[in-house]
Parts: sequence; structure tokens; C-alpha cells
Amino acid sequence: MRRYEPGSDSCLSIFRDVYETGALVFPDNAQVLEIGCAEADWIAPMLACREDLRITGIDWRLCTRERAEIIKGDVLTYQFPANRYDAIVGISSIEHIGLGHYEGDPHDLDGDGHTMHLALRWLKPGGWMYLDVPYGPKYDVVGTSHRVYNDAALQARLVPPGF
Repeated sequence: MRRYEPGSDSCLSIFRDVYETGALVFPDNAQVLEIGCAEADWIAPMLACREDLRITGIDWRLCTRERAEIIKGDVLTYQFPANRYDAIVGISSIEHIGLGHYEGDPHDLDGDGHTMHLALRWLKPGGWMYLDVPYGPKYDVVGTSHRVYNDAALQARLVPPGF
């Protein structure tokens, strides 16, 4: 199996470092959802090392990725089937959802938490989710740009009951 090669993106490098520990294991032929696929290209390097994965990406912004199903849409309203995905990945994305920063994307001040509740429904039993988010000493919403999480906010906003 080839290594995950993220290029120079620091968040993709963090994913690589966690992935290489063996903590994130995709089953063979796994169905994977990437939330927020337009900014950094997580999909191409992932498919380069795991060609068997069936990846869907969703973003409010237009995006194209070879060998993946890409949906231009609102993650908060898109109707994915329950128990569809073996894994869900969000590389620097959850902290932006609902803040209206990107090309007039929808407003929902609790968009991060609402997305997590939806993700729990979309995951198959035993599925997992990988997120990276900005972390700091206190929870903060930085204008329309992003949220910064502390321990309490991570637990309250991004860990739905039952997850």
C-alpha cells in the first residue's frame, strides 16, 4: 500500500500522521464521506494509496475531484441515507459550517453541532469520524470565518449523544 502524501497542506499532514499510526482503519471497499472537500484535496492522495475506497465529497462551493462523487450542496440539508458511510472525514471544515462565510453559504449558528448529529445518522454501526478543528483556551466564533474550540466546546458541540 502506498503512503498518504498530503503535499504541503498542514491539516492534511496531520491526517497523514494520525492515519499512519493505524488509528484510522478503512474497511475494504469502504464508503467514505468527506465534508468540505473544496479547499484542500484530501481525496486524490487518499485514493492514490487506497484505490478501493468509494469516496463522496460535499461542499457548498464548486469542486471537482477525479474518481469521487462530488456534491455541490448544503451538508445541513442534503439527504444522505442513514447508515451509508463507514467513515466521515472533515479536514478543517466543521468549524465553518453555518457561519455564512463562503459564497453566501447558509446561516446556522449551531451548524457544527447539527452537522455532527447528521453525521452520526449517516455512519454505519461501528463507523468512525475524523475531524480537525482550530483549538484554543476558550470557545470563540471569529466573525463569519470559523469557530475555535476548547475542551468544553469540543464535547458540547461536536460529540453528539451516542457517539
